[in-house]
Amino acid sequence: MTMPFRGPPHLPRLGKLPPKIDSRTLRLSRYVAHLPAPPAAVDHFARVAIWPMFLNDVYGICGPAGAAHQIQSWSTYAERGTTTLPDVAVKDAYFRITGGSDTGVYIIDMLKYWNHYGIGLDFIEAYAQLQSGSRDEHSLAMYYFGSVGIGLALPDVGTFGPWDRVYGAPNQHNGHYVCGVGYDADGLWVVTWGELVRMSWEFLAKYNDESWAIFNDLSLLEATMRSPESFDRAQLEADLFLLSDPITPPGDLPPTPGPGCLARLVGKGWLW
Repeated sequence: MTMPFRGPPHLPRLGKLPPKIDSRTLRLSRYVAHLPAPPAAVDHFARVAIWPMFLNDVYGICGPAGAAHQIQSWSTYAERGTTTLPDVAVKDAYFRITGGSDTGVYIIDMLKYWNHYGIGLDFIEAYAQLQSGSRDEHSLAMYYFGSVGIGLALPDVGTFGPWDRVYGAPNQHNGHYVCGVGYDADGLWVVTWGELVRMSWEFLAKYNDESWAIFNDLSLLEATMRSPESFDRAQLEADLFLLSDPITPPGDLPPTPGPGCLARLVGKGWLW
């Protein structure tokens, strides 16, 4: 059950920088074009008891905070128990990505960091961009991959909600990243600032400027029947062989592959 939007207990912070273009970015449509249509409604949130703020009332940390919310949903619905990262792990990732400044993050830089170094102990295997505002692609991503990372250019009116209606023009200086964890005919459920919030499809279409499907342990997705046989995993693996990473994430940790199945399948050094 979604809660009424009441706003965070302290002043909320934004923190997503405008989308950064990389011509080599993978597109979700390349891998799921032949998937069956997702069901009319999906719930990947009801079993999570608490969604922490993850310091998003102190720093512009919405990117790593949204990632931490995705980790909560994934771990819960994979029957592993809910994994809730400590604030310090989310904060550490944020300041490593930004080089130590509270400037907000480019989401693609965060995804590359998450793949290389992990956020907490969680590594992702790959990521693919969705068509902005697409109801079909957001529904596919939430159903088949558990959640979706949604970037928003929020309006000056209604910036902090409610998000069930359309306001004025998008403002790229009001950038924010949220975790989409469910949907039905009327809209989505997203997590932000420690709350489960309702978002209409019209709001998404108006203010969504980037979204990402996160491939987190595809062997797990198969085991839980959320990655059907028609998912073009072979194409994904072939594409990953051809990619190189133009950005070296900050920090002094050596780049090592994550523990998921793609890292084992493709081999050491598959994405750098």
